[in-house]
Amino acid sequence: MVLEMNRKDIIHNMKTYGFHVIKNYWDSDKCDRAVKELTNAPKEVGQGGDLRCQFAHNYCRTAFDFLKDEFIQEAAKEYSRCHDANRVVGGIVEFNPNKEIDSGGGWHVDSKDESQFKSFIYLTDVGPDNGPFMFIQKSKSIAADLPMHSNNRISQETIDERFDPNDVIEITGGAGTCILADSTYVHRGKQIKSGSRYTFTTYFYE
Repeated sequence: MVLEMNRKDIIHNMKTYGFHVIKNYWDSDKCDRAVKELTNAPKEVGQGGDLRCQFAHNYCRTAFDFLKDEFIQEAAKEYSRCHDANRVVGGIVEFNPNKEIDSGGGWHVDSKDESQFKSFIYLTDVGPDNGPFMFIQKSKSIAADLPMHSNNRISQETIDERFDPNDVIEITGGAGTCILADSTYVHRGKQIKSGSRYTFTTYFYE
Protein backbone atom coordinates (compact mmCIF):
# COMPACT_ATOMS: atom_id res chain seq x y z
CA MET A 1 0.00 0.00 0.00
CA VAL A 2 1.06 3.58 -0.61
CA LEU A 3 1.77 5.29 2.71
CA GLU A 4 1.55 8.96 1.87
CA MET A 5 -0.58 11.97 2.65
CA ASN A 6 -2.62 12.06 -0.54
CA ARG A 7 -6.39 12.09 -0.15
CA LYS A 8 -6.98 10.19 -3.40
CA ASP A 9 -4.76 7.36 -2.13
CA ILE A 10 -6.45 7.47 1.26
CA ILE A 11 -9.91 6.98 -0.20
CA HIS A 12 -8.68 4.26 -2.55
CA ASN A 13 -7.00 2.33 0.26
CA MET A 14 -9.93 2.70 2.62
CA LYS A 15 -12.35 1.45 -0.01
CA THR A 16 -10.01 -1.40 -0.95
CA TYR A 17 -8.56 -2.43 2.43
CA GLY A 18 -10.58 -0.49 4.99
CA PHE A 19 -7.68 1.57 6.31
CA HIS A 20 -4.78 3.85 5.42
CA VAL A 21 -1.57 4.61 7.33
CA ILE A 22 0.27 7.94 7.29
CA LYS A 23 3.75 7.86 8.81
CA ASN A 24 5.15 10.89 10.65
CA TYR A 25 1.84 12.75 10.62
CA TRP A 26 2.96 14.45 13.83
CA ASP A 27 6.56 15.15 14.77
CA SER A 28 8.19 13.84 17.94
CA ASP A 29 7.91 17.16 19.79
CA LYS A 30 4.14 17.29 19.36
CA CYS A 31 3.82 13.64 20.39
CA ASP A 32 5.88 14.32 23.52
CA ARG A 33 3.59 17.25 24.40
CA ALA A 34 0.56 15.04 23.85
CA VAL A 35 1.94 12.33 26.15
CA LYS A 36 2.54 14.87 28.92
CA GLU A 37 -0.94 16.34 28.52
CA LEU A 38 -2.60 12.92 28.49
CA THR A 39 -0.60 11.77 31.53
CA ASN A 40 -2.05 14.67 33.53
CA ALA A 41 -5.64 14.34 32.24
CA PRO A 42 -8.44 12.52 34.12
CA LYS A 43 -8.90 8.88 33.11
CA GLU A 44 -11.13 5.87 33.67
CA VAL A 45 -10.66 2.15 33.07
CA GLY A 46 -11.83 0.97 29.65
CA GLN A 47 -13.38 -2.33 28.57
CA GLY A 48 -9.98 -3.87 27.83
CA GLY A 49 -8.39 -2.75 31.11
CA ASP A 50 -6.72 0.24 29.47
CA LEU A 51 -6.95 3.81 30.76
CA ARG A 52 -9.14 6.22 28.80
CA CYS A 53 -9.62 9.96 28.89
CA GLN A 54 -13.06 10.61 27.45
CA PHE A 55 -13.36 13.97 25.67
CA ALA A 56 -9.58 14.39 25.81
CA HIS A 57 -9.90 17.49 23.62
CA ASN A 58 -11.31 19.29 26.67
CA TYR A 59 -8.10 18.61 28.62
CA CYS A 60 -5.33 18.34 26.04
CA ARG A 61 -4.54 21.04 23.48
CA THR A 62 -2.98 18.44 21.21
CA ALA A 63 -6.16 16.34 21.32
CA PHE A 64 -8.16 19.42 20.33
CA ASP A 65 -5.81 19.85 17.36
CA PHE A 66 -6.47 16.24 16.34
CA LEU A 67 -10.23 16.72 16.65
CA LYS A 68 -10.15 19.79 14.40
CA ASP A 69 -7.62 18.47 11.87
CA GLU A 70 -8.88 19.77 8.52
CA PHE A 71 -7.06 17.25 6.33
CA ILE A 72 -8.54 14.31 8.24
CA GLN A 73 -11.99 15.91 8.27
CA GLU A 74 -11.93 16.31 4.50
CA ALA A 75 -10.97 12.66 4.08
CA ALA A 76 -13.81 11.66 6.42
CA LYS A 77 -16.33 13.69 4.41
CA GLU A 78 -15.20 12.09 1.18
CA TYR A 79 -15.35 8.55 2.55
CA SER A 80 -18.40 8.33 4.80
CA ARG A 81 -21.66 9.87 5.93
CA CYS A 82 -20.29 9.39 9.46
CA HIS A 83 -17.89 12.30 9.07
CA ASP A 84 -18.61 14.71 11.93
CA ALA A 85 -15.76 14.66 14.45
CA ASN A 86 -17.52 14.14 17.78
CA ARG A 87 -14.80 13.60 20.37
CA VAL A 88 -11.24 12.48 20.99
CA VAL A 89 -10.52 9.70 23.45
CA GLY A 90 -7.03 9.51 24.91
CA GLY A 91 -5.81 5.99 25.53
CA ILE A 92 -3.03 4.53 27.66
CA VAL A 93 -2.29 0.82 27.54
CA GLU A 94 0.39 -0.30 30.00
CA PHE A 95 1.81 -3.78 30.45
CA ASN A 96 0.93 -5.51 33.73
CA PRO A 97 2.33 -9.01 34.21
CA ASN A 98 -0.68 -9.91 36.34
CA LYS A 99 -3.38 -8.86 33.86
CA GLU A 100 -4.29 -9.21 30.20
CA ILE A 101 -4.79 -5.66 28.92
CA ASP A 102 -5.75 -4.31 25.51
CA SER A 103 -7.63 -1.36 24.07
CA GLY A 104 -11.22 -2.07 23.10
CA GLY A 105 -11.85 -5.39 24.81
CA GLY A 106 -11.06 -7.77 21.96
CA TRP A 107 -12.27 -8.16 18.37
CA HIS A 108 -15.29 -6.04 17.52
CA VAL A 109 -16.99 -3.67 15.10
CA ASP A 110 -18.07 -0.21 16.20
CA SER A 111 -21.36 -0.42 14.32
CA LYS A 112 -23.21 -2.29 11.58
CA ASP A 113 -23.78 0.84 9.52
CA GLU A 114 -22.67 1.20 5.91
CA SER A 115 -19.40 2.80 7.03
CA GLN A 116 -17.93 4.68 9.98
CA PHE A 117 -14.77 6.78 9.80
CA LYS A 118 -12.30 6.76 12.69
CA SER A 119 -8.83 8.25 13.09
CA PHE A 120 -6.02 7.18 15.42
CA ILE A 121 -2.58 8.58 16.15
CA TYR A 122 0.23 6.82 17.99
CA LEU A 123 1.82 9.19 20.51
CA THR A 124 4.57 6.70 21.37
CA ASP A 125 6.47 4.14 19.31
CA VAL A 126 4.31 1.02 18.88
CA GLY A 127 5.95 -2.29 18.07
CA PRO A 128 4.44 -5.80 17.97
CA ASP A 129 4.55 -6.13 21.79
CA ASN A 130 3.11 -2.68 22.60
CA GLY A 131 -0.54 -3.39 21.83
CA PRO A 132 -0.76 -2.26 18.18
CA PHE A 133 -4.00 -1.70 16.32
CA MET A 134 -5.13 -4.85 14.48
CA PHE A 135 -7.47 -4.84 11.50
CA ILE A 136 -9.02 -7.55 9.33
CA GLN A 137 -9.16 -6.49 5.71
CA LYS A 138 -11.97 -8.05 3.67
CA SER A 139 -14.07 -8.39 6.84
CA LYS A 140 -16.63 -5.70 6.03
CA SER A 141 -18.82 -7.83 3.77
CA ILE A 142 -19.46 -10.51 6.38
CA ALA A 143 -18.98 -8.63 9.66
CA ALA A 144 -22.71 -8.08 10.23
CA ASP A 145 -23.36 -11.83 9.91
CA LEU A 146 -20.75 -12.92 12.46
CA PRO A 147 -21.93 -14.21 15.85
CA MET A 148 -21.42 -11.44 18.40
CA HIS A 149 -21.77 -11.08 22.14
CA SER A 150 -22.04 -7.93 24.24
CA ASN A 151 -21.34 -4.62 22.51
CA ASN A 152 -20.54 -6.13 19.07
CA ARG A 153 -17.64 -8.23 20.40
CA ILE A 154 -16.47 -11.26 18.40
CA SER A 155 -14.69 -14.31 19.81
CA GLN A 156 -11.19 -15.35 18.79
CA GLU A 157 -12.63 -18.72 17.77
CA THR A 158 -14.90 -17.02 15.24
CA ILE A 159 -11.98 -15.00 13.88
CA ASP A 160 -9.90 -18.17 13.46
CA GLU A 161 -12.75 -19.97 11.72
CA ARG A 162 -13.91 -17.25 9.35
CA PHE A 163 -10.82 -15.33 8.26
CA ASP A 164 -7.59 -15.98 6.40
CA PRO A 165 -4.67 -15.18 8.78
CA ASN A 166 -3.07 -13.23 5.91
CA ASP A 167 -5.93 -10.73 6.12
CA VAL A 168 -5.26 -9.99 9.80
CA ILE A 169 -3.11 -6.85 9.69
CA GLU A 170 -1.05 -5.64 12.65
CA ILE A 171 -0.24 -1.93 12.34
CA THR A 172 2.98 -0.94 14.06
CA GLY A 173 4.68 2.43 13.74
CA GLY A 174 6.66 5.20 15.32
CA ALA A 175 5.24 8.03 17.36
CA GLY A 176 3.25 10.28 15.02
CA THR A 177 1.86 7.43 12.90
CA CYS A 178 -1.74 8.20 11.93
CA ILE A 179 -4.25 5.48 11.04
CA LEU A 180 -7.50 6.23 9.22
CA ALA A 181 -9.94 3.34 9.32
CA ASP A 182 -13.48 2.22 8.68
CA SER A 183 -14.54 0.81 12.05
CA THR A 184 -17.33 -1.31 10.54
CA TYR A 185 -14.47 -3.69 9.65
CA VAL A 186 -13.44 -6.11 12.39
CA HIS A 187 -10.62 -4.68 14.51
CA ARG A 188 -9.06 -4.60 17.96
CA GLY A 189 -6.10 -3.45 20.01
CA LYS A 190 -3.66 -6.33 20.48
CA GLN A 191 -2.97 -7.47 24.03
CA ILE A 192 0.09 -5.63 25.29
CA LYS A 193 3.17 -7.70 26.13
CA SER A 194 5.61 -4.97 27.21
CA GLY A 195 5.98 -1.24 27.68
CA SER A 196 3.11 1.15 27.03
CA ARG A 197 1.07 2.64 24.20
CA TYR A 198 -0.34 6.18 24.18
CA THR A 199 -2.90 7.18 21.53
CA PHE A 200 -5.56 9.66 20.55
CA THR A 201 -8.66 8.37 18.75
CA THR A 202 -11.23 10.61 17.07
CA TYR A 203 -14.78 9.25 16.82
CA PHE A 204 -16.88 10.41 13.88
CA TYR A 205 -20.67 10.22 13.67
CA GLU A 206 -23.35 11.13 11.16
